[in-house]
Amino acid sequence: MEKFMNCDLLIKNGFIIDGTGNPGFYGDLAVSEGKIIAIATKIECEAERVIDAFGLTVCPGFIDPHVHEELTVLTSGKFEEFLRQGVTTTVNGNCGHSITPYSSDNIYEYMAKKGLISVETKERNKRVVPAWSSFSGYIDVIKNKGTNLNMGFLLGHGTLRWSVMGDTKNRKPTVEEEKKIGYLIKEGMEHGALGISTGLTYGPSKYADTDEIITLSKVAQKYDGIYASHIRNYIGILEAVKEAIRIGEAAGIRVQVSHLTPNCPEAFDEILAARERGVEIAVDTIPKSSGHYRRKDRLFQFIVSQESIKTPEGRRKLLKKIRFKDQLLVINTDDPHMENRTLKEIAYERRIDVDELILNLLENDSPNLAFCQGGLIRRDFPGAPYEDNIVKNPLVMVGSDRVFGEIDDPSAWYELFRKGAFPIFSDLCRQKGMRLEEIIRRITSLPAQQFRLSDRGMLAKRKAADITIIDMDNYYYPSDEEIDYKNPLTMARGVKYTIVNGKVALDDGTLKEINAGQLLSRNGRKL
Repeated sequence: MEKFMNCDLLIKNGFIIDGTGNPGFYGDLAVSEGKIIAIATKIECEAERVIDAFGLTVCPGFIDPHVHEELTVLTSGKFEEFLRQGVTTTVNGNCGHSITPYSSDNIYEYMAKKGLISVETKERNKRVVPAWSSFSGYIDVIKNKGTNLNMGFLLGHGTLRWSVMGDTKNRKPTVEEEKKIGYLIKEGMEHGALGISTGLTYGPSKYADTDEIITLSKVAQKYDGIYASHIRNYIGILEAVKEAIRIGEAAGIRVQVSHLTPNCPEAFDEILAARERGVEIAVDTIPKSSGHYRRKDRLFQFIVSQESIKTPEGRRKLLKKIRFKDQLLVINTDDPHMENRTLKEIAYERRIDVDELILNLLENDSPNLAFCQGGLIRRDFPGAPYEDNIVKNPLVMVGSDRVFGEIDDPSAWYELFRKGAFPIFSDLCRQKGMRLEEIIRRITSLPAQQFRLSDRGMLAKRKAADITIIDMDNYYYPSDEEIDYKNPLTMARGVKYTIVNGKVALDDGTLKEINAGQLLSRNGRKL
């Protein structure tokens, strides 16, 4: 038994899993001034608040290393969908997209051109959000606004390359351009970025060869930064993973392989082999994903302007750019004979070709008509039980890759299962016999170590009091049969309390806007 005069919060009678992978135990945990001050089988102190965790599991707050919330937080810092999974920390700026360099107007332009925010959001943010002109300026905006989650940030290679080279260019940067990109990485790292990210499957990063990425990764490595990569999938998953490993070896930098599909188990073996020979590498995967649901106005934005389909050339360009047309699903059609069916099926019944059907649909008067690209369950992230080698690989963590979407217009662009990434991952691992303590390690201390978040990811004295308290028997996200495909706001269940820096953000299932989140840099530094 440990005794203290007083503490801010005392959590009693819980099953404590500390994030290290060690066996859990029943006990108490005390918090004061945002830090854990004691963990023991029994603690006595005068507490401002006591939470009885009998029958519940007490864990470190979960860490999501792969999200895109850097612009979302400008509109809302609630992050309910994360708190209801037990997530307390996110790493943003993935896939080569980030909030630097140059002005906020430049970033909004980039994000809108890439279809990552709507044109309406771009114009609204320019009007109502304070402007910034550097990484540190952006940090000041978020600090003044507040957030319920801890957030760390990567520097996006795509945004940097696009800004310096003046749009997406299919060429190498000049010597002077490469120097500018390198300087901007140096500046961002000095201001507190965690590292750099690439999106090598799409422009502009896809036009960067391996040597370009190595050169720029060396700049981040000097600051103990990380290289996180949406790998070059079009050359083959295994070969793309090998490229990421080569970059890590040549630059001497830590490597995070982002959202790797479990359909290529040998790629996970390649990552483990690289780690065993000295490359500091890890991997995240999306446990389950639907295709992307996009309302027709957002589909236009991703492909061509809405005005352009009024011309024959615009229609031809549109139809050429839509991928996998036959397999697109349509929803919100106001026609039960069409609803949630593929264009191929509908066109066959109507005895017209798919291209004609698409144009008919896009020209109709239904403003809520939406298309699903990839179907209810994506083949690359099917939510099926993992292969044994993936389950046994100690370097595998969750990265939800939740799509940007619009806080004030959630039906414009959404996905169904990523808001349940953590309970889905837990369920998939438990199906394969993984110990709960190991599951928790994969989503707490593993990402904390990988991203150098040294005061997070474990329940221990003097660590930040990021804590989640869960009813593990009811930690859950709806299945294929249960999910409402028209509802973009489905949340996970089972988390009772989520505590961020000692403040209760989810309180017995009720969301609180406490804005206790901190902006994190490497090795315990706060921004």
